[in-house]
Amino acid sequence: MPSPRVLAVTALAALGGLAGLFSAGDGGVPASTDAQSVRGGLVSQASGAVAAENAKTGTRTWRIGTTRAAAQGLTAYAGATSAAPGEKVSLFLRGNGATHARAYRLGWYGGAGARQVWESTFPATAQTGTAANWTSTSSIDTTGWPEGTYLIRLDLGGASRYVPLTVTSARSGAAGRVVVLTSPMTWAATGRKSSVGKGRTVTLDRPLVTGDGGGGLVADAGLIAQIERTGTDVVYLTDADLAAAPGLIDGATALLVDGDSRYWTAQMRTSVRKAVDAGTNLAFFGAGSAEVNVVRNSTAPRTFTVAAAATAASSQLTGSVATCRANWATALTVADPTWWGFEGGSVRNGEVLRRLVSGRLDRVAVPSDASVAASADLACGQTQATTYREKPSGAGVFTAGTQAWACTVSGACTDATGRRIKADARAQQVAALVTRNVVKAFATPKAAPNLP
Repeated sequence: MPSPRVLAVTALAALGGLAGLFSAGDGGVPASTDAQSVRGGLVSQASGAVAAENAKTGTRTWRIGTTRAAAQGLTAYAGATSAAPGEKVSLFLRGNGATHARAYRLGWYGGAGARQVWESTFPATAQTGTAANWTSTSSIDTTGWPEGTYLIRLDLGGASRYVPLTVTSARSGAAGRVVVLTSPMTWAATGRKSSVGKGRTVTLDRPLVTGDGGGGLVADAGLIAQIERTGTDVVYLTDADLAAAPGLIDGATALLVDGDSRYWTAQMRTSVRKAVDAGTNLAFFGAGSAEVNVVRNSTAPRTFTVAAAATAASSQLTGSVATCRANWATALTVADPTWWGFEGGSVRNGEVLRRLVSGRLDRVAVPSDASVAASADLACGQTQATTYREKPSGAGVFTAGTQAWACTVSGACTDATGRRIKADARAQQVAALVTRNVVKAFATPKAAPNLP
């Protein structure tokens, strides 16, 4: 059995305060060092369908500016979180007038972050009652759309909103594939300053209140860009897909979980644990992952009820448990620069990566099959750590351990008060490099024994 190895990137300074909720801003630090200009590393020239897609011309027009995001008069949601290629998805709009709709597929696209694949115009009407009872007067036709994860941008007058949607062929199974899991269930349970607690029922049949209607997908856009920048032929699923059919990931080469993914069913955890035990590589690009237990409503599958925390079950997957949380950001210090995830980045022992730790944080679970090579105390008396482990099955498991990972890669985070946490250029560069290296490494089945 391979011995556990841990990347210890630990908090350098004390933290305090309550948790912040993060999203990408409209701007951000420009794309960091190109993959081909970094010496060494596991990032290779792209190949395959994802590479061919990302060779197409992208655009930055997908981003919504702060003025349009703040304007009133338009809200929307889709009748499904995912669709098979060519499937139609109902669109629910509330407003008054013709609404311009454009679909942007998220990816690398030379650093632009998205490509427009479709546009149309739909009528928005004065809907009444709860959102779940709105009438759909329009549908999104995904015919001709490449698989991927999308932000549908809607513009009406001076207001703009997003609707997220995933196009996937993996709803019949993902054996032998690298799966990227997005988390609309968590987005639906997340407000601007708090999340839904135990005993509450959450529905996907309503507009999302964060990310200008796009939920966490806006904050994860840079993460998705780095994943696709590697050229790895990934396929996308949502947590709602996995909740409905937990066996979808059986035999998958790897499961890459997006930034904020906390609300899981027990069946999802069991399915992922079994997959890892069979050799599926697993990466969590956030913190507090899978820590809240939810129960799907069997008669209304787009609703779920929040149950108790699932700390023990989630730590079996991540090797971590939640520690203290913070509104503001602090630095990470590198404890093991020889770890393969840093390869190609000229990372130094003890190097400080500014503003890469904030929001929800993880510490290594005790007992654990992982050990921390270096640590630092936080104000709460605990330790934050980003970890890498090897499982007896040969699977590798990576856990970022900080909620700020994805939005740092995207360029900027915001805290619970709306204050901008601008990404440090070096921290963004290293986090993006680690993301790419993890993705490339985990594209090999049972990756752990083959890693340096």
